[in-house]
Amino acid sequence: MISSMTGFGRAEVEKNGRSLVAEIRSVNHRFLETSIRLPRGLQPLENKLRSHLQENLTRGKINITVSWLGVGDDGSGLFLDMELARRYVDILQEVRSAFDFREPVTMNQVMTLPEVLKRGEPELEDKEAWAHLEATVSQAVKGLIEMRQTEGKAMAKDLMGRIKTIQTLIEAVEERAPNRVTAAKERLRTRITELLNGEARVDEERLILEAAFQAERMDCTEECVRLRSHLDQMEELLKKGEPAGRKLNFLAQEMNREANTIGSKANDITITREVIQTKEEIEIVREQIQNIE
Repeated sequence: MISSMTGFGRAEVEKNGRSLVAEIRSVNHRFLETSIRLPRGLQPLENKLRSHLQENLTRGKINITVSWLGVGDDGSGLFLDMELARRYVDILQEVRSAFDFREPVTMNQVMTLPEVLKRGEPELEDKEAWAHLEATVSQAVKGLIEMRQTEGKAMAKDLMGRIKTIQTLIEAVEERAPNRVTAAKERLRTRITELLNGEARVDEERLILEAAFQAERMDCTEECVRLRSHLDQMEELLKKGEPAGRKLNFLAQEMNREANTIGSKANDITITREVIQTKEEIEIVREQIQNIE
């Protein structure tokens, strides 16, 4: 199933009176970029957790925060790191003296410094800690993936509709294109007649050859065929549902290139109008694709 790169997941898992909470958010990104915040006791597991995320997600900027809640009598509540607080005070007093600051060191200053006041954390063996962390994060990732898939489904439906619209517009271009030979011939006839002021007869054979030459320069058959091929490939990728954001983005760029070429060859107000609408649809498609995994 096609997935968006935007989503959110949350999970809370309790084991032996210890509740671990994981919240994970993701937004679009060219590659997979993970930012992880763990409680101090679980920080040694960061690389293992990063590998676990890479097994389940392929693209997106991922932010995950893990914290303990209600950890029980053996580690609950807040505690003051008195030794760290003393070291902070000594440093602050040293800075105060060195720069001759008049303001005294206050309790509010010390209590807001990092790690002075912190929540107690349970001490777990690595195996137990990883089992708890993996279970919690896996549930959060599952919720994230479900949200991304729901949004991806809606995006795929919208993109399929726009593909059909572009196909219809290209059909109109292909239907109109052959008429340009006749139109070119009539424009040439009118122009030559005006220049000759009716004093000489227009050479029909020469007129047809010149019109055919112009029609050759304006021929956009190849561009229409390639654009149709890109649309078919895009439709196939959306139906497969595999992570295909990069491929879809490449196809959108190629579609825009073909549309530009068709527009440069148009020389026809009706075809130009169809090309403008086509490019508008392609731009919307390109923007949507930026958020597909």
